[in-house]
Amino acid sequence: MHSEASDRQVLENDLRQAIDKGELWVAYQPIVRAAGEEVCGFEALVRWSHPARGPISPDKFIPLAEECGLIARISTWVLDTALEEAARWPEQVRIAVNLSPIQFNDPGIVETVANALAKSGVRAARLELEITEGVFLAEGETTDETFANLKKLGVRLALDDFGTGYSSLGYLKKAPFDKIKIDQSFVRGAASSTSRNSAIIRAIVTLAESLKMDTCAEGVETHDDLDLIRELGCSQVQGYIFGRPVRGEEAREQAGRSTAVPDGYQSSREPRHRLMRRAIASIGGQTREVRMRNISAMGALVECADPVAPGTQITMDIVGAGPATGTVRWAQSGKFGIQFTDAFDLSRLAPKKEIGNKVQMLRPWYVDQKQAS
Repeated sequence: MHSEASDRQVLENDLRQAIDKGELWVAYQPIVRAAGEEVCGFEALVRWSHPARGPISPDKFIPLAEECGLIARISTWVLDTALEEAARWPEQVRIAVNLSPIQFNDPGIVETVANALAKSGVRAARLELEITEGVFLAEGETTDETFANLKKLGVRLALDDFGTGYSSLGYLKKAPFDKIKIDQSFVRGAASSTSRNSAIIRAIVTLAESLKMDTCAEGVETHDDLDLIRELGCSQVQGYIFGRPVRGEEAREQAGRSTAVPDGYQSSREPRHRLMRRAIASIGGQTREVRMRNISAMGALVECADPVAPGTQITMDIVGAGPATGTVRWAQSGKFGIQFTDAFDLSRLAPKKEIGNKVQMLRPWYVDQKQAS
């Protein structure tokens, strides 16, 4: 416990300096219209690249920022940065920024948003503030007033992660939300015949339509789930099938395109070879023996003692299956994920069968001995 407390204190001190040192940056994930697949907006997501620890998950540093009183400063910086980037996009593309319950209940939040809009020159209607159900747990006398003043500015309000909290219908009646975001825990695998999630999504969509609100399905990764989301009538889609969070330059390029192209597997999990296979890989001009697991047509998990950087091109010879080339997509200590350049034929990993009757039959020694006697 003492070690964890010391590490937390060090991380807190590092976080206090992260903004000034330029370690925090904003990633943008596209939000796409379900019907026509046009990019209608991006969600701004804060990321932390620690100089010694590497990337630190928002699930770890956001709660820390809330506990030590840094969340307001970080959120204001994200708002300013995101609006500055959105000013370079086409007028029809919105920017979504998250507001924590602590920041929403700050008496100066309306003024903060107004100043950020004025500084960037972005129309208020292009800014979408995403608020979680946690806002209503600490609901005070000023909550309704804050909602009203934000709507007077002209910004849009979205209820984020709907379905994971208390999901009370009472505040939907009085809070002026423009959109409900369906949490990814209901979306992923919803197309499965054994899942009840499709019924839950249908109910949320029907509720939103009755209240004249848009709906956005988060976490869509497969074509099967995308088809289901469209069939159920969701307005918008957000997930890896249309793009992962990217830096501003790439988001700018995506915003300028007319449509987005879905890219993902058909179903939740593609077929894969579970057994471990040995391979000889060429890494940095030197050959190394590696072990491969979870081999699919698109890629594999590779266990390797040598450090490998994402983006590295690798050629390997899989024992019993032949050569394969690919690109490292992610890397951790002792392992990395490789995406094959060409689709890998899993039948190459099947045991080889003898063709015809080419097996040489050996005569037992006692047969020759008996004939000689």
